[in-house]
Amino acid sequence: MPAKNSAPSLTPQLPWLAEFIADMRVVRRLSENTVLAYERDLRFFARYWQSCLGEPPTQNHLAQLKADILKGFFGQEFRAQKSRATLQRRMAAVRAWLNYLEREGHLQINPGRQVATPKSEKRLPRAPNEELTGKLVEGKKITLYQRPVWLLYRDYAVLELLYSSGMRIGELCGLNDYDLDVASGEARVLGKGDKERIVPVGKPALQAVQHYLTLRNEAWPSLPVSGPLFLGRRGLRLNPREIQRLVKDIRLSLDLPESVTPHALRHAFATHLLQAGADLRAIQEMMGHASLSITQKYTHLDLTHLVKVYDSAHPRAKKNDTP
Repeated sequence: MPAKNSAPSLTPQLPWLAEFIADMRVVRRLSENTVLAYERDLRFFARYWQSCLGEPPTQNHLAQLKADILKGFFGQEFRAQKSRATLQRRMAAVRAWLNYLEREGHLQINPGRQVATPKSEKRLPRAPNEELTGKLVEGKKITLYQRPVWLLYRDYAVLELLYSSGMRIGELCGLNDYDLDVASGEARVLGKGDKERIVPVGKPALQAVQHYLTLRNEAWPSLPVSGPLFLGRRGLRLNPREIQRLVKDIRLSLDLPESVTPHALRHAFATHLLQAGADLRAIQEMMGHASLSITQKYTHLDLTHLVKVYDSAHPRAKKNDTP
């Protein structure tokens, strides 16, 4: 149990935390979002462990780190009504740190192997239908606040490109001018784990981007030749938070459901393609998924559509009347 009279510091440091963070970035090449989330989760664990010890944890305390301490931390998180996804991520962060210590020879007995992992919630992502998606993409027609014209058309191009290509917003913000080939209608995307893929881009999105680029170059005539494709209002690379704020503003202005988010455009991309008859493995390639099972979650179809597909495609769907 945590010591009642302990006074933990605000940011206790776990043993070899900096080395573990570097390993995630350089060796395992995890995404920056994952690295930051794990580092944040491990600082929560460090505070709990320090409260148990009554002093900041050091390398000498590793031999005292038992499964009961991990269970106490996870139990505290559960009682704090953390979501199952948050709890699983924090468990994954602690396990990954312990596995690193074991692999590097800093830990003889890994207590993480004695703690069970809760089963995942089978929650399906909600993709907006074509009508809602269209309202979101066309939301640029509503002037939410005073902005330069080039920003209005940037927003329209961003939304069109997200829906047309299925990119993650971080991938879109990372595009440079040379990554989009207007002639071939393709974009080169750098995905998770620095894995590169080529995705097709539809004509409406290409036209929207071209219009934006014309206005962008007029507003910022001294841009580098190989600079970022999408700029923020100050002329620097567009930040994903700006896209999140944009979609939230449009959603509130049009009274759209809360499920309409930037990432929902990625869901819509996959689901609408599959509903139109696209091959699941082709969608997997375009979305940059390592596993087909991940793509299947994104492309969940409602029962009504499945019945329609069955009725139109299965040779014995329409039975003759019984003689």
